[in-house]
Amino acid sequence: MVRIIQPYKPHQDQFCEKALQKGARLTHIPHISDPHLTTDVAILGDDNAPNVVIITSGLHGVELPAGSIGQQILLDKLTDKHLADTRYIFVHALNPYGAHHALRTDLGEAGGRNIDPARNFVDFNAAEFKSGEAVGAANAAIASAFEKATLSNHSLSMMWGRLLYTAFVQQGQAEFKRTFVQGQYTNPLLPYYGGTAASCTRLTWEKIVNEYILDPQHKPHIKTIYHFDIHTGDGPFGTLQLYLCKDAGEQGKAFAENLIEADKIKVTDDYFAKVTGDIGDYWQSFDLPKEAQIIPITMEFGTTQARIPGIDVLGAILNRTLLAEKYEDTHHEKEEIIQKMRTAFTPTQDNWAYAVIAQSHDLWDRFLKQT
Repeated sequence: MVRIIQPYKPHQDQFCEKALQKGARLTHIPHISDPHLTTDVAILGDDNAPNVVIITSGLHGVELPAGSIGQQILLDKLTDKHLADTRYIFVHALNPYGAHHALRTDLGEAGGRNIDPARNFVDFNAAEFKSGEAVGAANAAIASAFEKATLSNHSLSMMWGRLLYTAFVQQGQAEFKRTFVQGQYTNPLLPYYGGTAASCTRLTWEKIVNEYILDPQHKPHIKTIYHFDIHTGDGPFGTLQLYLCKDAGEQGKAFAENLIEADKIKVTDDYFAKVTGDIGDYWQSFDLPKEAQIIPITMEFGTTQARIPGIDVLGAILNRTLLAEKYEDTHHEKEEIIQKMRTAFTPTQDNWAYAVIAQSHDLWDRFLKQT
């Protein structure tokens, strides 16, 4: 029997132990909420290598387990040959707060809550934010239903009725998916809220990039940066898909096609949503070497098991958000809701675990062969 465990701490312990066994330089960045919740950074290879491979897990905290497993699999595969001209940077649990509390979201350093880190990498000093214009306004019908909802069965049924009507009658499922999950900045109680300032996740990421990649010692040597960001949730159960940002171009697509079958490669804007504030797009905000090539790829392991694809995952997100934001995690059904949230992103079936492990092995083998 093979299962991928769900809680944060065992993954942290296993990752750190394996990184030290491989001789990695290991550092820990504590979260503002608890010094025991850390983002762990393991570095292998020549500091002046022209190629940098950075692998991030747990951006959406609760999605950490598959990412942790994927990172540990790659750690096991690295040999001196792979490290000759490449530096590997493993960022484990970029959002340890969410990983520990079974949330996709994080806190803000200035006190913000319910911030989706993958919608937070935006310029809040931009004119549209400063002027108070509705940048990524929340869906009014969903906001109304959510505000009236409680964790009672009747109230949840009413909320789901409104949500499904909006999704499948007014907009259509594909359009609803694109508009609802792209990111909103007007309702801090709803999912996919991008915040009004940098989240702790974003601040940690900026620290890592500036200190370990773009510092004066390393920056002049960099020619290529590969960034793999590992997620779970969207897509068919147990299937790995690669998402490319809209600017990936033919070169990025060709690179991805060497890693996985072409039908499992998607351009995020076209397939999923025109996500605002994604970490992959944020690379262009850094002071990168002029000639450096950046290849950001999202690895997404699907988890949906519902007849209407994704509705089970969305339900878990909505209920977990209600519990956290309306009940401050004090409801008598707390443990059940949290467990359903964990299982929505890390299913307990053996075949899902086997699929994650096998596809991780295959992708890393292909990557190491071509780099």
